[in-house]
Amino acid sequence: MTEDLPRPEVPAPIAVVRDFVNTTDHETGVDELTTRAELSRHLLRAGLLDSNARATEADLALARRLRAGLRTALAANHDGATDALPELARALRELPIALDWTEAGPALRTTAGGVRGALTRIGLAAQEATSEGIWWRLKICAYDECQWAYYDHSKNRSRAWCEYGCGNVVKTRAYRARQRAAAP
Repeated sequence: MTEDLPRPEVPAPIAVVRDFVNTTDHETGVDELTTRAELSRHLLRAGLLDSNARATEADLALARRLRAGLRTALAANHDGATDALPELARALRELPIALDWTEAGPALRTTAGGVRGALTRIGLAAQEATSEGIWWRLKICAYDECQWAYYDHSKNRSRAWCEYGCGNVVKTRAYRARQRAAAP
């Protein structure tokens, strides 16, 4: 939707999750993850996959569940909801993650390569955004026809739309509805 517009910089873990969630475009009906090859291409383009690893049907199913769960979590970020998201929890539990020791101390890392490792890096990006206190700024546009994932740069985290155009459409429709309701 806003591919040709310049985007303000966002933290790296946010960009990873945002771009993954935006592989489905509700406005155009395009889904970039309908085949195993499309999943592999997306992960390669995103820099999450080291090579042209081939996704399995199980990888594709997991990716789609992970994306749906993350989308639900981002939609909940509008009102600060912290409800459990069982579908996201189930998808995250399937990711191969280990707690390891590094020079910087304890760290989470993927224990797999290929597509599963790449999907794990998306889950780890969400965890990193949470630990950095920026997860709550990643949201889904409140305009029903858009639903694009975006990073809320506003000072008080109150932005509801991915861009001003979406907000303008919603506000104009509400104004016109009020005018029609008030008309004799």
